[in-house]
Amino acid sequence: MIRAVLFDVGDTLILGHPRLWLWPLLKERGLEAKADLARLPQATRQAYQHYAEHHMQATDEATALSFWRTFHREIMRGIGLEEHAEEVADYLAQNWQSPHIWPLAPGAKEVLGELKRLGLRLGVVSNWDWTLPGVLRATGLADFFDYIGASALLGVAKPDPRFFSIVLDKLGVEPAEALHVGDSEDDIQGAQAAGVTPVLFDAYGQHPTAIRSLSQVVALATGKA
Repeated sequence: MIRAVLFDVGDTLILGHPRLWLWPLLKERGLEAKADLARLPQATRQAYQHYAEHHMQATDEATALSFWRTFHREIMRGIGLEEHAEEVADYLAQNWQSPHIWPLAPGAKEVLGELKRLGLRLGVVSNWDWTLPGVLRATGLADFFDYIGASALLGVAKPDPRFFSIVLDKLGVEPAEALHVGDSEDDIQGAQAAGVTPVLFDAYGQHPTAIRSLSQVVALATGKA
């Protein structure tokens, strides 16, 4: 019997592709046509790789916002907009608690609300920096969760199964009683190593075996899938 559902955040509850959060800003500034789309995939990969490798150092506000500025500058430079990189990076850092820069996955609030209505415990297991609790508050997601686990704040990151164990302990749930929904191999490996049932989610429809709608999580959690 499933008593809890754990969630990743990036590209699971909040979508991270630059076309969804950066492009509206570029359009507002008349920069959309100047961006080199051919270079976007590489720029995105490099920025997120740097984030994955160094985000654990961002354990306070100043360090985290400096880190995000670097992240955004890297993407801007990568798509050929270096002369505007500082302006956009500063704007995003100053507005990091504004919901409009964090696009939610379709149905995120509705699914979390339904899971709560069903009496399930909800937790976050996310490789993220100091800003995660504030980002979830800004997007209206924080109140759905019984515990929010951010790797930089706990000192352990996926795929380490200890991360899952910490969150499960906070929820008072055994591993076999939980699902974990996430988009990456780290999510799958970490959950399995912790004894949690993994659910691979792909908002972009690129993985043939992944679920593509968060609404499917309700059916999986209630045994109706």
